[in-house]
Amino acid sequence: MSPSSVPRDDDEAARSPLRTRALTDAIRFGDVRRYAREVRSQLPKRLASGARYIVLIGVLLAFVMITMAWPMVDDLLSGDTDLADLGIIAIALVAPLTVLVIWIWLCIRLIREDRRRYRLSRFAADNGWRYDPWLPTSWYYGMYAMPGAVEDVFDRTVIPGAAPIEVATYRGTTGTGKNRTIRQTDYVRVQLGVVLPHIVLDARANDRPFGRTNLPIELTSDQRLIPEGPFADAFRLYCPRGYETDALYLFPPDVLAVMLDHARDLDVEIVDDTLYLCAPKNVVSTDPQRWRSLLTAVEAITAKTRQWEAWRDDRLAPDSADPLDRPIGVAPGGRRLRQRFEWWWVVGGVLVLGFGLYSLITDFVTWLISLFA
Repeated sequence: MSPSSVPRDDDEAARSPLRTRALTDAIRFGDVRRYAREVRSQLPKRLASGARYIVLIGVLLAFVMITMAWPMVDDLLSGDTDLADLGIIAIALVAPLTVLVIWIWLCIRLIREDRRRYRLSRFAADNGWRYDPWLPTSWYYGMYAMPGAVEDVFDRTVIPGAAPIEVATYRGTTGTGKNRTIRQTDYVRVQLGVVLPHIVLDARANDRPFGRTNLPIELTSDQRLIPEGPFADAFRLYCPRGYETDALYLFPPDVLAVMLDHARDLDVEIVDDTLYLCAPKNVVSTDPQRWRSLLTAVEAITAKTRQWEAWRDDRLAPDSADPLDRPIGVAPGGRRLRQRFEWWWVVGGVLVLGFGLYSLITDFVTWLISLFA
């Protein structure tokens, strides 16, 4: 299984120098406000109602503060207030003041979000890219995807080219109320020209506490490779058994060095004919340097995958007598990494359930014995 070099010219729009002034220049509040109104008018109610609630909370809070504070201020001005009265006034104002602080924090957060989206829209327009603040359909099919969930895509930016680059935030939601589960990730998506084995490069920089991986899936340890050189402390590399040579060729030391310098906090996944770079947050950013580093990392990986457009899996039978005439695709054993099942959850649940049943039966037998004693 060896790659063949296939030259390909990408669209110059993806390689031209970044125009980043929109990410740093001063912006007018009126422009941001008009853009935010236009965006919210296109959002469904379940996403657009937040701003309305914040305004309503502000109106109710102002009414409560006025009705509560006015008599207290009047007493203070009259000069008949002693130390005990001041203590009562302070205690009475704790709750509305706390709500006021939360309301101010929500307003600041909402304004920052509006400013960020406005900057991203201008940044995309300046570079000839496409920007969508929200879409109801996701093209993300990586390991963070939630089948059957209500999917939303936020801040989707598409960089045109022979292999378009998509940068966005994916959110999948299942259930409602207390049973609601949300999985969200920022991702970069690049369509490759060939179907490759399922390979995952897990970045240690975004690990959870105590060195726990941030990946939403548990992969079996027999599929793990040790990257060469100093990269073992920065990455975990997984590939199906039998495809180790392919994985090490796709992620040689020079590519890992670029990842370490520019995208050390991003997980990389190759699934079918698509490349994903993912992180919990901060991929969709208004930091110019972050965009430069991101595109540098993408170019380093796709430069390798371009050499694999003539790759064929030796495990697939040839379509003819010619052994080189193999179909495009990957053998079943290499299409998906095997996931590890956490048996200790089942064992723990069985033990807890067994203890509960034992206690229930014991109490019932004791009660029966007491009846005939």
